Amino acid sequence: MADLPSVTIVIEWENAIDTQDEWAQHAVAALERELALAAPRMRTKPVVTYLYDQDAVDPAAIRSNIAAAAPRLGEIADVEVVPTAGLSYYLLKNFGVARARTDLSVILDSDAAPQPNWLEGMLAPFDDPAIMAVGGITVLGYEDLLSRTMALTWIFGLHEERAKTARRHGIYANNLAVRTGFFRDHPFPDLKAFKKQCVFWLRSIATQGFGYVRVADAVTVHAPHPGYRFVAWRAWVTGLDRDFQAFHLVTRSRFGRLAYAGRVLASRLSRSWWRLLSKRRSVGLPVWQVPAAMIIALGFIGTAFVAQVFSVVSRRHEDLPGVDSSRLATAAQRA
Repeated sequence: MADLPSVTIVIEWENAIDTQDEWAQHAVAALERELALAAPRMRTKPVVTYLYDQDAVDPAAIRSNIAAAAPRLGEIADVEVVPTAGLSYYLLKNFGVARARTDLSVILDSDAAPQPNWLEGMLAPFDDPAIMAVGGITVLGYEDLLSRTMALTWIFGLHEERAKTARRHGIYANNLAVRTGFFRDHPFPDLKAFKKQCVFWLRSIATQGFGYVRVADAVTVHAPHPGYRFVAWRAWVTGLDRDFQAFHLVTRSRFGRLAYAGRVLASRLSRSWWRLLSKRRSVGLPVWQVPAAMIIALGFIGTAFVAQVFSVVSRRHEDLPGVDSSRLATAAQRA
């Protein structure tokens, strides 16, 4: 019996450039397992759309990863490998949903592996016609000291914390389902920021009264950060983005933004060190590695703080076109 709606799964092939093929293959294999169970219950065959920047990615790499890890995916779903002209992370997602022909679209990262019952969990809330978007829960994979440290200190929670995470008013753009027509009219904004588009998108639809929920058991495991150099770069852009967000959602004052940077430094560092001490067993972090993990966390948070201060003193932000920042700030304070 067809008791699941038709769906298009939109997957960018940008994150996979930085990760090892192993993690991209974990992701596509997990997707194949999920669709093997869900597809027979769908009204039509699901569509899986892989999108890539034709100037940065060889499509043969995408096809070879699918062939190696998910050889039956093409039987279970209609698989598309679609080139784009220079589109990056959020714009790839916008483009993929814009071309979808199903009522619902699911936005997934190329290095995020769905866990059992993920798809059904993402689709179930759409039985309520007021719901326009559904957020899942993402946890970070780990395999060594660096990745275990980041799993405990990154923005994602742990698998055991997913119910608590779901109660927060937040979003992961790597694990999101939307009504296709709604998202065409309300795509991710094209901002001068690296990874904050989803934050502003969620604030915007919330202020307009559109329904959004998070689902605790729609879980994906995201690939860990690929090495110390990548983590250092990500810390720097995190700080720049954090000041961008502070300007639009917290305060326009440079002094206020500096004070905010200090508060974030103190809160993030205390939270990270506490989690390394209290949650280390959840990721298999040996007690003798805790001091090193604390130094890594200090390095990441400290680098982000320096970047945030640099942004405060050297960058000028302007109002976002078509966005009422005062309404967003009010929503942020209520959330």
